[in-house]
This record gives sequence, structure tokens and C-alpha cells, in this order.
Amino acid sequence: MSAEPVRTLRAGGVVTCMLNRPQAGNKLDAGLLDALAESVSDAARAGARVLVIRGSGDDFCLGRQAPTLSGPPSPAILNAEFARVQAANELIEDFPGLTVSVLHGRALGAGASLAGRCDLVVAASSARLAFPEVPQGIAPTVVASYFVHRLGRTALLDLLLTGREVGADEAQRLGLVSRVVDDDVLDVSVATLADDLARLDPGVVRTIKSFIGVAATQTPRTAVRLGIAELVNQMVDQAMPEQRYGGQP
Repeated sequence: MSAEPVRTLRAGGVVTCMLNRPQAGNKLDAGLLDALAESVSDAARAGARVLVIRGSGDDFCLGRQAPTLSGPPSPAILNAEFARVQAANELIEDFPGLTVSVLHGRALGAGASLAGRCDLVVAASSARLAFPEVPQGIAPTVVASYFVHRLGRTALLDLLLTGREVGADEAQRLGLVSRVVDDDVLDVSVATLADDLARLDPGVVRTIKSFIGVAATQTPRTAVRLGIAELVNQMVDQAMPEQRYGGQP
């Protein structure tokens, strides 16, 4: 087993980043987060169309690894640690192509949050997700700040206050997971999905991802008007080559 905290594999337009601390449940420590940030940045610079994030071993990711300290943590140390977590999260959110996380085993706390930053989340039917911090005496405000925009208030509070593990099917109903597949076809399903996504027009992908981000901050009526304007612009742009070919202005 490679000692690299993240293993990266490229196949055509698809880059796979494998979290590689299986002995620690792929917990997010400084080394893994820095390596993940570097791998995601490299994939973006190389023009990868699809980024797949997976975990080695029995679990996708069991959360954040608390740093080893010789004394009480200082605000500076804690701020630096969480800045590292957020930097990796934002690189995934801002990836110019499409991102897919692949869940098997457990995805807990910051691990479930990391998976949720991807555009699509594919889970094995046996996968389980949880946010266990509140029962452990920690209010996960960073996780809540993101998922409050993804889940309903009551569903989010239920998950946070109880810390309960939810299976893949329930996670899909809640909106934490895009699709659920049988464990024995997980690899094939993800490979097929990634290849299909890599064949999509990159410009169209960027447009729809950007528009969804903007539309989510608008009222429904304003979002529709913005959507019409964007669609009209696309149709005009697509027609321009035909007009030029036909000799029209």
C-alpha cells in the first residue's frame, strides 16, 4: 500500500483522487488535506472534465483528525486547521468540471461534508452517513453552514442533534446522496457514470453549474427570468456559426 495520503489516477478526462489513510479510516489530517488540495488543483489545471473522490479501505472517511497538541489549542492553531479543511472543500466546489464522490462504508462528520461538496454523490447500498459531533459535545457549525442550504431545517437538525447514522437509501431521500447502487456494481457504475460525464460539453457544464449557484440565491420568479435570459443567450450563440456559414450577418 502506497504511503501517499492521496493516490491520483488519470484515465482520459477523468481524474480519481483516492483518500489513502485506510488505517485511520481516511480521517482528514493536515497531510491528507494538503495532498487532496494539490491533487484537485492539478486536475483543474490539467483540464480534467471529471473529478472522482473515493476512499481506500473499509470506509470513505471517518471525519477530521484532531491535531496532536502539546498544550491547549490556541485560536491561531484552530483557525489554521479549519482554513485547511475549508480550502480543500472550496477547491472541490469550484472545480471547473464535474465532481463525483463515491461512498462506501461510513462517511462521518467532515467526511460526509467533504462528499457533499461534490456535484454528484454515489453511494453503495451498504454505505452509512452521520454527523456525530453534537452528542460528543461539539456544535458542528461549519458543517451546518453548508448543509443548511442543502437540507430542510428539520431534517438537518434531526441528523445533527441525534448524530444517528442513516443508510444510503434514507440519505438519498434526504438529498445527501444522488444515487444508490448495489455494492457489487459500485465500481462499474461509477466508471460508466464518469465516462458519460466526461463526454459532456465543458461549456454547457460550466454554464449549468454556475447558473444553479446563482439561481439558488434568488427568488423563484427572478431565477426563472435569469434562466430565460441565459437560455436565449445560449441559443443565439449556438445559431451564430450557422448564420455565418450561410453568409448571413
